[in-house]
Amino acid sequence: MTKIIAVISQKGGSGKTTALLNLAVAAHRDGRAVLVVDLDPQASATLWHRARADKTLVVQPTHPAGIANLLKVAQEQGVELVFIDTAAQTDSNAAEAVEVADLVLITCRPSVMDLRAIPNSIRLCRIRDRKPHVVLTQIETQGTLQDEARRTLASLGVDVLDGGLGRRAAFHHSIIDGRSAAEYEPSGKAAQEVRRLYQTVCQLVGLPSSHRVTKEGTR
Repeated sequence: MTKIIAVISQKGGSGKTTALLNLAVAAHRDGRAVLVVDLDPQASATLWHRARADKTLVVQPTHPAGIANLLKVAQEQGVELVFIDTAAQTDSNAAEAVEVADLVLITCRPSVMDLRAIPNSIRLCRIRDRKPHVVLTQIETQGTLQDEARRTLASLGVDVLDGGLGRRAAFHHSIIDGRSAAEYEPSGKAAQEVRRLYQTVCQLVGLPSSHRVTKEGTR
């Protein structure tokens, strides 16, 4: 059965597309049939795919009205995981993705501006009877911002996933030429963070993560 994961954020620059693409590559390298649906008019995922050497991971740009048909085809073709990238600051765009999702991830930096914006994303999910999970991104290795952010989010009654993604050069450099952090630096900390997040996502949607998700990303 196809599982659909929507990644949303009402705040630009939250690392939404970076998180989504790294998760999609992790699933693809785990031997799963994966589709990335690009709803973002900026087409960041699509541009990443154009720069990518390995085209076996499919990225399909579309608009909200095209989601239903795309998901129907994905189900018929045996796609296991669909990741939907959405536009920031666009309720209608994200709403369509949330409506069809089995799991909604909200990316959020541990910053005042992101935390002020996140109630809008939470509200968008709750009015559609979806329970969102927050992924902290661009986490500084030093300081207390992450702990403060977790306390703030807990006060909003939203689940924050363990771990998160740090502010690491591997995320930036890998995106440039269509790779993931694990492909760019297999033994790096960014790759480790993605593996942990991927395993958590698999648990949330009821799929086992394969033993193939190792430091090298393969068996």
